[in-house]
Amino acid sequence: MYAIIDVETTGGKYKEEGITEIAIYRYDGKKVIDSFVSLVNPERKIHPFVEKLTGINYELIKNAPRFYQIAKKIIEITEDAIIVAHNAQFDYRMIKQEFDRLGYDYNKITLCTIEFSKTILPHIKSYKLDNLAMSLNIEISNRHRADGDALATLQVLKLLLKKDKDKKILNELIKSKN
Repeated sequence: MYAIIDVETTGGKYKEEGITEIAIYRYDGKKVIDSFVSLVNPERKIHPFVEKLTGINYELIKNAPRFYQIAKKIIEITEDAIIVAHNAQFDYRMIKQEFDRLGYDYNKITLCTIEFSKTILPHIKSYKLDNLAMSLNIEISNRHRADGDALATLQVLKLLLKKDKDKKILNELIKSKN
């Protein structure tokens, strides 16, 4: 089971930033069986560069739930799943940081579609999500928003899993995380 995740954040200093939007698609290897998308009130300022990039500003998030209000849903939708993200180290760190702030130990196995792509598709010139998607003829709508980026990452994952028929590379990447 996979939980494809993307988060948008406030930006700013390392360990001081917060999540402003999250999208999660629970994927069983054949179809999406659950999804969760939400703006999040980070209770901190959003960096102006990030506001411009994502379009997420204070007005948009001021009435959004706080992370603690959606934490249970995140735990449920990611239960017994591998966390998959494009640059999983960042997205997972952000989610783990939010859970740490709540005093909850959130530990998951992760799979980075950048690493997976580099192994399966070594000829690609750039592994940035936009460039990778374009190289693979995957359309991204709503770029730099959690939902659009998570859906594009899901399409990338589907293609990579199809190319890694025996799941040898997938299993090696997952083992290296333990």
